[in-house]
Amino acid sequence: MLMGHYTTALVPWAYNSNRSLAPFWFFLMATQTLVFLMVSFALVGGETIEPSGFFDASFRHMTVDMTYSHDIAPVIVWTLVLSLAAGLIFKSLQLALIVAALNVAHELMDLLVSFKHYWFGAPENKDFPVFGWGLYNSAPAVGLLIEIAICVGFIVWYVRTRRRQGYDVSRKTQVGLYAVLVGFTVFLLPMVNQSLLSLVGG
Repeated sequence: MLMGHYTTALVPWAYNSNRSLAPFWFFLMATQTLVFLMVSFALVGGETIEPSGFFDASFRHMTVDMTYSHDIAPVIVWTLVLSLAAGLIFKSLQLALIVAALNVAHELMDLLVSFKHYWFGAPENKDFPVFGWGLYNSAPAVGLLIEIAICVGFIVWYVRTRRRQGYDVSRKTQVGLYAVLVGFTVFLLPMVNQSLLSLVGG
């Protein structure tokens, strides 16, 4: 999942009504910490994303090795480390729990929509459990449509929640949320089977 992860930041932001707990960018960063780790590991050769170029990639033909950033065992460790760090740095148990929840939500969303995950690395034994539906490879259009629905659902929930709290989310903000979160995901739909480069005849 890509943009769907960002939508989970709307949950703590909605309940941080006095805006004193943390700025919005902090919650956005927390939703994508596992992605930052994946990119870091890929840069040093610890994980792989093939093809590596955005314009050369299509979802169905993309292969990834996310052993250290996204497999189940490492995510448990990263969640504990990151939530503990947030709690100690900001001296807030609430913020530590939010960071933990956002990391868990990230992993659950990936299991729903993204690539297949393992306990810790792809096993040689085919009987070893595989986690997630792997929709990005098996049914990428379905995966992206689910992601669009998730984005719309979180935005609608956020707007309604803020209204119940006595705050109206401006039309400009709503348009921006839909344009960025939903619009970008819609933009990716042509890439389910073909790369952008091949679509434009490159």
